[in-house]
Amino acid sequence: MPFVEEALLVVEKGMTGATGNIYCGLHEFADMTLVLHLLRPGDLFLDAGANVGSYTVLAAKVTGAQCVAVEPVRSTFERLFRNIKINGLNQDVELWECALGSSNGHIEFSADRDTMNQAVDTDYPGERISVPVRTIDELLAGKSSIMWKVDVEGFEQEVLRGATNALQNEHLRVVLLESDGPEVSRMMSMAGFARCTYDPFVRQLNASTSQGGRHNHLWVRDPATVQSRCQMAPKRIILGTEI
Repeated sequence: MPFVEEALLVVEKGMTGATGNIYCGLHEFADMTLVLHLLRPGDLFLDAGANVGSYTVLAAKVTGAQCVAVEPVRSTFERLFRNIKINGLNQDVELWECALGSSNGHIEFSADRDTMNQAVDTDYPGERISVPVRTIDELLAGKSSIMWKVDVEGFEQEVLRGATNALQNEHLRVVLLESDGPEVSRMMSMAGFARCTYDPFVRQLNASTSQGGRHNHLWVRDPATVQSRCQMAPKRIILGTEI
């Protein structure tokens, strides 16, 4: 299916996140537009919990950024690879078939919940698999990224514990987390990030105090620089409309 500008997205019935891009232009509109407005060729974007690669395709195909994409479930990883291949991004995306956590090892993971696959224990009644665990510090060793998207179904705290060095990298400006909590908030604040919201239509960052809830949480370091970068970005065409 046509996605944004020249990008394509391979989808199947039942892919709740991916099909949302067809109907809405961008499934998570403000967050995905921030990717389009912030990133530039040569930037590095981390897509942790990439699923089938919607964010990665936007970052690599549309903006020209380099990407590190992480997805632990084999069947989903194969769909991620399919979207990378059909967009000709093999040289632009570093793929990792693993979970992320506070230390290297293995973890039990559900394999039958589509976009909701997550770490589970041995009492999980559905299909589960054992997957390797790596840390963000290992994956980004020697690299400087400007933005992360971390969608790990409530495992954010453990993932951030494995990102002590990478989170302090002065080049990192934006971290998009699917869920938060008191400890996650403390870790992000200690690293110099503040909660924000983004209005893609006027390209404006606003301070936020919103916690919890079923929405992504945007953390920004140096909001003035991030907003300036977004305001200078070229317009992108989404469902025939320039944003």
